[in-house]
Amino acid sequence: MRLPSLGVLAFAALAGHGALATECPGEGRWDQRSYRNARFAFGFDYPSFFVLDPGSVPPGGDSARFWTVDRRATAVVNAAENAPGRSLRDIMQDAEGDVVQNAGGEITYRRMRDNWFVISGYMVGRIFYRRTLLTRQDTVATLWLEFPREMRPCLDGAVTLMSLSFRER
Repeated sequence: MRLPSLGVLAFAALAGHGALATECPGEGRWDQRSYRNARFAFGFDYPSFFVLDPGSVPPGGDSARFWTVDRRATAVVNAAENAPGRSLRDIMQDAEGDVVQNAGGEITYRRMRDNWFVISGYMVGRIFYRRTLLTRQDTVATLWLEFPREMRPCLDGAVTLMSLSFRER
């Protein structure tokens, strides 16, 4: 299953970078799978060419990592209770500072709504995409995707699927 690209997502703001040197993961048809974190009550859908790394899930179940078969692209989800009095704007400012000041990254897209925000751009020569959700239970849940720039055309539909489905469940 391939989803159409959504221009409103961060990747509309990122420039393409020529022809691909490698094949795209999930070339052709792929199935859609779902991940649900029962402890923190959030989840998302993802394409079958991303595979859950069972060793990445700690006993508390607060995070999980998904890889493409070639391990060039990764998706990580995590959640934690929000600190008392910390607003979504505070969380977004911390996230932006972490990318720009701590990792030397560049943010090319940002968007905030009532209970979520997105930032994306480039960091260490790779594209990153972060969507963070502040749940009704005051949990901070985050989806982080990262991959080489040349994989952008391959992963546009996957990022759209994962991002738009990332919510409380």
